[in-house]
Amino acid sequence: MPARRHATIVGIIALLAAVYAVQVFADDAVIERLGLVPAEIAGAWQSLLAGEAPLASLPTWSTMLTCAFVHGGVEHLLLNMVFLWAFGVLASEHLSAALALAVFVLTAICGSVMHVLLNPGSDVPTIGASGAVCGFEGLYLGLALRWELDWPDVWPLAHPIPPLQLAAFGVLGFGFDVYGVMNHAVGIAFGGHIGGFVSGFVIAGALTAVYPSGASLARSWMGRREKQRR
Repeated sequence: MPARRHATIVGIIALLAAVYAVQVFADDAVIERLGLVPAEIAGAWQSLLAGEAPLASLPTWSTMLTCAFVHGGVEHLLLNMVFLWAFGVLASEHLSAALALAVFVLTAICGSVMHVLLNPGSDVPTIGASGAVCGFEGLYLGLALRWELDWPDVWPLAHPIPPLQLAAFGVLGFGFDVYGVMNHAVGIAFGGHIGGFVSGFVIAGALTAVYPSGASLARSWMGRREKQRR
């Protein structure tokens, strides 16, 4: 697989590490600027409905994505990096670097939306790339159910395993998140995880409905490149 297929994931991981390095020196300033505060999003939504200066709320709306690049500690960052690498690389291999970037952005935002819907009055900043990571897990589950995938051979797996066996890890995590929401657990943005996972699964459903196999998607991309060259 060409190394450029992984460029998106490598770039995202490098950016996460760079932002955390800034956090170390800036302390809480980065979290205050980039973190997602559900109550502020809810307020911006009410202002939008009232027709009040939508451009003034853009910094607030942007936190629905920027929160994915901020982390609460080294362990939080490293855990997300490991799963982002594993499932993100697989997404890049089966789709493309461009589509992997789109999945990261869309599922991160969807995770933020779900978190806000479940906690509209919270003024606690939410941070972390877990929503997007769960998005890649949901995407992989959807692809594994509809496409005939090669056995994944990606770090940190010690050896290739059946695709659905790997996807089961994501399903277990999803079940844990649902349990957390139902029991009103605190400290973890379970809603963000759920929103990311479901949106990733939906994206996979849309892709596999249009392209019956990974090979057909690859042929489509190759055809577009040929047209551009002409």
